[in-house]
Parts: sequence; C-alpha cells; structure tokens
Amino acid sequence: MNAPRKPAADLTRSELPSADHRPTRDGAARARRPRARRHRLAIFFVLAFALSWFPWPLVLLNPDSSAMVPFGPLLAAVVAAALSGGSRSVRALLGQLRHWRAGPRWYLAALLTPMLVTGTAAAITLISTSAVVVHRPLDWPQVAATFASTVILVGLFEEVGWRGYALPALGPRLGELRASLIIGAVWSLWHLPLLISEPTGQRTVAQFLILVVAQSLFLGWLYRSGRAGLLLVVLSHAAVDTVVRVVLPQFSGNSYHLIWWWQSAMWVLVAIVAGVSLYSRDRTRTGRRTHGCSPR
Repeated sequence: MNAPRKPAADLTRSELPSADHRPTRDGAARARRPRARRHRLAIFFVLAFALSWFPWPLVLLNPDSSAMVPFGPLLAAVVAAALSGGSRSVRALLGQLRHWRAGPRWYLAALLTPMLVTGTAAAITLISTSAVVVHRPLDWPQVAATFASTVILVGLFEEVGWRGYALPALGPRLGELRASLIIGAVWSLWHLPLLISEPTGQRTVAQFLILVVAQSLFLGWLYRSGRAGLLLVVLSHAAVDTVVRVVLPQFSGNSYHLIWWWQSAMWVLVAIVAGVSLYSRDRTRTGRRTHGCSPR
C-alpha cells in the first residue's frame, strides 16, 4: 500500500522539485491547458477566421483566385482541442465521425430537407413569375461526384469546427437555441470574403446571410439528434450546397435573385420549427437543473 500523500504545506524542501528536475515538455503543455481551456472558444474562432481568410489579400493580385479556403474551422477545432485537452480531446472531437447509427428518419431529414427547401423555392419562383429558366440536362454521375467532394471540402472541413466543436462548447453555457444563433451569426460573417470578393456574384449578400443563420438552427437541431449528429450535419451541409449548385444555375436574371429570396424564406420556416424544438430542449434542461437533476 502506498503511503498517504502529505499535504502541500507539510512537504519539506528536499521533497520539492529541484532546479535539476525541470518540467518536461508534456508537463509544460499540461500546465498551459487550464488557460487554453478557459479561452478555447476564442482560440477556435480566431484561428477559424485566420486560417480561412489568409488568401483574401491575394485577390488584389489575381481577382479570379479564391478569397478564402474552407479548411479553417477544421484545423482551428483540432488546434483548440489539442491546446485545451491534449490528444484525448482531439480523439474525442474527430471520434464523433465514427458514430453513424441513427434512425432512418434522421438521415432522411438531413438529406431531403435541403432538396425540399430548394425545390419548393424553385417551384414558387416558376409559378409566381415568368422566370427565365435555362434548361440543362442533369449529369447524375457529376451530381454524385459533386456531393462526394462537397462532403469533404465543405461538410467535413466546416462542420467539425462549427457544430462538432463550437456548439458543444457554447450549448451548456447559453442553451442550444442561443448557441445555434450565435454560431450562425459568426458562420455568416466567416463567409464575407466570398460575398465581397467573389467575381461571379453567385451569392446575393442579404439572402445568403439570412439563409446561413437559419440553416444554423436546423443543423444545430440535427446535431442534437443523437450520437450520429456530426455525421448528419456533414451530410446535410453537403446536400445543401450540392442542390444549390444543381438548381440555381437553371435560373438567370431577376428570377435568380428571386429564388434566393424564396430559398431564404423556406429556410427561415425550417429554422422556426427547429428553434422551437431547441427552445423546448433548453427549457427541459433548465427544469432538470432546477429540480436537482442533471441533464442527459
């Protein structure tokens, strides 16, 4: 049996670490973790913007170059997790992607909701106006390839950071509804280089910002659906971008801007439903705390 450890006040000078016993590199890293843990969200947000926006000044030299790169949130989340919790936190962050077991309704919600939203917006645009539509036959293998690449280049690179890291950090403190709204606002600002410097003008600014905040509520609700939440939001985000790339190029002129407005309106309706669910979840959790029960 080991002898009981003496209180710190009772340790003799000979038992204190000497100058020859300097902290190891791992020990120094562990000593810095409490401070990093307190500021982990600030670390994440600063790095997410810095790592994504660094190509923006290069647009001045080449207007056709990309104003940002999508992998900033992923790298920022990994760095913030490593600084605040070490390799265990990094494994926990990325390990969320291993969980895929969820009811079929959750995968249907993740994949079909973006299709229904954009499809409804397109139908309303066609019915309500004499929309100019450019009929282009769909290349289904190309659509599948676009979705597969978007899962990695958009869904994985962004959602591991926004929903996989930031949302669980903010949720217990602010509630799921407010956390999703805040992340949506930050997420929309993160896209500013694309909105300001993109030469094609594919994204209309006001509609896009509304749409992103609304989608954040839906994705926040989807993330809280169960252990497969991160995989679901990665797939859903990829579905959103893929459907937009397929449907919106069919429109031109005023109808193109109009479908953006209708699409934003449809996402706001989805966000209201998701927001009510998140608010109810927050109230339930608050009630458990009030009655001395810990939330799940």
